[in-house]
Formats: sequence, C-alpha cells, structure tokens
Amino acid sequence: MVLLAILGLSVVIFFHELGHFLAAKAFRVRVEEFGFGYPPRLGGFIFYKSGFLGLWKKNKIKFFLGKNVPSEAKKNTIYSINWIPFGGFNKLKGEMGEKDNEPDSFFAQAWWKKAITSLGGAGMNILLAIFIFIVCYFIGIPQDLNQSEEGKIIRSVGIQINSVIPDSPAEKGGLKVGDVIEEIDNQKLIKIDELQTYIKTRVNNNLEIKINRRGDLIKTNVAVIPIQDIVSGTEGGNYGAIGISLSQTAIVSYPFFRSVVLGVKTTFSLAWRMLDGLWLILKNLVVEHKMIGEVSGPVGLTVLATQVARIGFIYFLQFMALISVAIGVCQIIPFPALDGSRFVFSLIEGIRRKPFNRQVENIIISIGFYILVTVLIFITFKEIFKLF
Repeated sequence: MVLLAILGLSVVIFFHELGHFLAAKAFRVRVEEFGFGYPPRLGGFIFYKSGFLGLWKKNKIKFFLGKNVPSEAKKNTIYSINWIPFGGFNKLKGEMGEKDNEPDSFFAQAWWKKAITSLGGAGMNILLAIFIFIVCYFIGIPQDLNQSEEGKIIRSVGIQINSVIPDSPAEKGGLKVGDVIEEIDNQKLIKIDELQTYIKTRVNNNLEIKINRRGDLIKTNVAVIPIQDIVSGTEGGNYGAIGISLSQTAIVSYPFFRSVVLGVKTTFSLAWRMLDGLWLILKNLVVEHKMIGEVSGPVGLTVLATQVARIGFIYFLQFMALISVAIGVCQIIPFPALDGSRFVFSLIEGIRRKPFNRQVENIIISIGFYILVTVLIFITFKEIFKLF
C-alpha cells in the first residue's frame, strides 16, 4: 500500500511537470531535460534524427546510464529516470536567465507564451483531476445517498465514518475513517438518525461497536462523553457524542455524459473551495497570527494516501484527484519559486512592454525556493517524529 501511495503521488506530480513540458514544446522552447523522479540520475534516453550527409533522416533512440549522456543530447531533450521516485522535473533552456537571447530560450519568448508555460502544470493537474473524477463517477463512486444526484446504486456500503476528531473517544477506541458501523450494543441500526439518537442518550456510558473494516469485523469499546468535552462552545444541550461524522454511503454509477459533467463540476468546485481556504488561512496568519489546521509534507501525504488506499481503490482514486487539484491550486499562488510567481513576472512584462530584470527575478525566485525548502524540511522532520 505504501508503494501504491508513493506511485499515485508521483503520477500526480509527474503530470504537473508534463503540463509545463507540453506547453514549452508547443511554443518551441527547448526542454533540455524531462525527468521522472529526482536526481541522482539512473539513466535515460534521447530521440534524435540521423542520416547520411543530412539526407534520408530517420528517427532513432539512444539509451544511456548515469552521467554518460550521448553527444546528441546537445540538441535534443534528455528523458531521464532518476533514483528518487517521487514526481518529476523540467529543465527549460534559459529558465534561470542563461542563454536568454537565443530563440529557443524560455526568456526569449513573448510574455504571454511564458505566462501560459508557467501555468501549464496547474492546468494539467486540473485536467488530470477531471479525468479521474469522470472515471470514478462512471465506474461507481462512494456517495452519501442524502447528497448524491440521480444515479444507479451499484451496492450499499452502509453507515460509514467520514471523519474522526483527534483525541476523541472514537479515535481512542480505534475507529477510523472508512469504517462501516455494523452494530452498536448488539443492535443493528440502519439509519443515521437512529444511530445518532442512540449515542446522544448514552452519555457517560460505554458502547460496544462492531465495525466492518475492509471485510474484517472488529469489535471495540468507545466511551460516550458530553459533546462540550469534544467540541467546545457547542450549543444544544449536554448530549452524548464520541467524535465522528457519518454518511449513509453507497457506490453510485452515472452514465458517461453525466459523469463528464459531474467530473468537471466536482473539480472546479474543489478548486474554488481550496482557494477560499487558502485565503482564510492567509487572513488568519496576517490578522490574528494564527495557523488554521496543519500543513502536510511528503511524509504526511504518503501516510494519508496509504490509509486511503487501504479503504479501497476507488477512494484512493478520489484522493489522487483531490491532491491533483490541491497541487494545481497551490502552484498558482504568486509566491517566489511557485509557478504563480513566474506568471506574475510575465504579466508585469506584458504591462510594462519590456522584460523584467532577469537578475532581480532570479534572485527573488531563489530566495523563495530556499524558504520553501527550509519549510519543507521542517515539516518533514516534524512528520517523521510523529510516526515514532
């Protein structure tokens, strides 16, 4: 499952870089290297044309290992496979300001070409998410029956746990997202409101809960405590709670054209909510000097992806689509070293009708890059320590 999680996240990042690659190729910007994973380089290949005295040229491919790059790579793109199997990268000619006067250099392009190339990755992430959601809606997607649109119910899942509040009795009792509640105190409750009413009336008592976790039936004891002890400031009486949210879930399938509409709708709805969430986080940091929620790094995302994969493959596909949207949205933030900063610099160039100072731009982007790497290292170490 861990390997599946790493592969899934790598695919999402790889498609982001593929978006930049295709945009650059479309505008005849030379891509010096397009890599899967991160260096050190394991090996790779190049496509090139060869013929006698420039005549009868044929397309050929040449493989190489490590740093033994063939001479043909001077004029052709290196397609590399690297030792760190997480995502990918593009190396565009002149991206850091060198050789910026040559016609196939990134900086030599018109401002609007640079802007589109900068947003190519985010655009590809949105397209990937749309495709994944279309597939999910077509083959059958887990949905709350109270919120789903008209579709064909393939099978009923039951009352499923959507979220577990940290440090709540549910978490201490071992309940997890994706668990299906089969029985409570040897009673089969088939409706959410019946289950919630029963829990509310059992304050200061223990419940014996039988759950279905990927086909395994597990029994656990969970304490019911006053709702105020779980969620502070809750109104409506001192009723019992265990710290979970529920949905009446079923696998629902839709016709293909309806799946396309829902795939597009879901992707852009997610993107809008993420943008709104980012704005809320930024506002709280600036105004109230508070951080809402937690930021996940590679380790946290891999752990979360592994947990989702264990629930089921269709849930994992949805998670991949969610991460793809998140990467696309985050990359358009105009912070130095993110794609949004290149886009903003390109817009400034278009408004001023002359290039932005290359040296200043590269210094700003380099500073942003080191800040992001520092934050990422800090988050990664914090996540690693949490695992022990």
